Amino acid sequence: MGRISKKTSNTSLHAGDNGGSSSPSKLRHRKGNDDGRQQIAAAAAGHGIVPQEENTKRWRNWRQRTTFTFVMIGGFFTVIALGPLSIMLMVLCLQVLIYREVISMSSVAKKERDLPWSRAMNAYFLVCLEYYLYGHNMHRALERRPWLEAHLRPVFAHHTFISFSLYLIGFVWFVGTLRKGYYRFQMGQFAWTHMALGLVVVQSQYMIENIFEGIFWFFLPIALVIVNDIFAYIFGFFFGRHQLIELSPKKTWEGYIGGGLMTMVFGFAFTALLSDWHFMVCPPPSLNMTIFSNVQCDVNPVFVPKEYAVPGAVSALLSTLLRRHIATVTIRPVQFHSLAISAFASLIAPFGGFFASGVKRAFNIKDFGNSIPGHGGVTDRFDCQFIMAAFSHTYYVSFIKVSSVTIGAVFSSFLALNADKQVELFQSIQEYLQNTGSISDAVKSAVVV
Repeated sequence: MGRISKKTSNTSLHAGDNGGSSSPSKLRHRKGNDDGRQQIAAAAAGHGIVPQEENTKRWRNWRQRTTFTFVMIGGFFTVIALGPLSIMLMVLCLQVLIYREVISMSSVAKKERDLPWSRAMNAYFLVCLEYYLYGHNMHRALERRPWLEAHLRPVFAHHTFISFSLYLIGFVWFVGTLRKGYYRFQMGQFAWTHMALGLVVVQSQYMIENIFEGIFWFFLPIALVIVNDIFAYIFGFFFGRHQLIELSPKKTWEGYIGGGLMTMVFGFAFTALLSDWHFMVCPPPSLNMTIFSNVQCDVNPVFVPKEYAVPGAVSALLSTLLRRHIATVTIRPVQFHSLAISAFASLIAPFGGFFASGVKRAFNIKDFGNSIPGHGGVTDRFDCQFIMAAFSHTYYVSFIKVSSVTIGAVFSSFLALNADKQVELFQSIQEYLQNTGSISDAVKSAVVV
């Protein structure tokens, strides 16, 4: 008793695995059916045949993704119409949401319970950086309101020192909370926080910089990335066969190339439509400007149409196709610049998304969040926008921006002078205006210094 033969034991195990006793012939038959099903599935995959359930899920995701894409585009246009202030608030909200998603990836609940100040410090460093960046922007905005800037001048004059002092408080706070047994974790969190601040907050701040040059320079780069993403998804969905990069298995060469070509066409044509709209191309006269404001300015020369001679071979080809002679074409210079920006949006900006995919693979997650149905988290939708904003601002400053001196900037410099220098400058300006005939002697005599 108590002894079970090896043969009996094996038989019992087989019976338990299959819900009862099975003869060797039945096992072989079942194994043959499984092999057959695997071969059929492999053959179907090889011929591009998708199982019905997977195909249904695919189209359901397409509809959901498409619906919320249009919802986001509608919201984006609404924010644009409300003007610079609403755009700045939108960017601020995006910075906070994306920073929160990125920071949460490295959190470890058990350790954070033992380190109660870790989340508070993450928020504190974000507030410090936002104060530094938005403080500069508010100074630029208030240059157009000299009376208000005069009252806040001490704050703006020492803005950098105040910002750095706030950061030092956070640094000392962090060092003071270091605990034995958690050094490696806390140092890793500190480094991750600063990486998130640099890649998310600092890069996205270039969007704000672009607003002050004209909403056009904020809107166009974002629109190009959105258009490229949409057409890359469409071309990849219907024609995708060849994988583009291992980091993102669903990205295909067909989507990458098709999306790029459509983005170039869109950028060239859409730029011409926006160039006559002063609301878009003029630097905002105030943060309260909206789409209904009557905005006037001396537009940047790149928005002014110019005639270009058509090369002889191209002219002959067009004459043959259109049956009329074409020697010149009228194009706005900004349309050529838009081709360069479109090329970056198509060729380089997607690698911001691939970098985000690499981060997700490193943390073994599918999406950064689930706040946007069909798209994932906020970071999943704006991962390409950060590097795009940085490039577009750099490109604008390097090749397009026209140097100009504003009244606000001059008055700000005037306030930095002492009283004697201010009087001396006033008298010099008065004398110059009289000598050039801009003011009369009667006006001069009426002014008392």
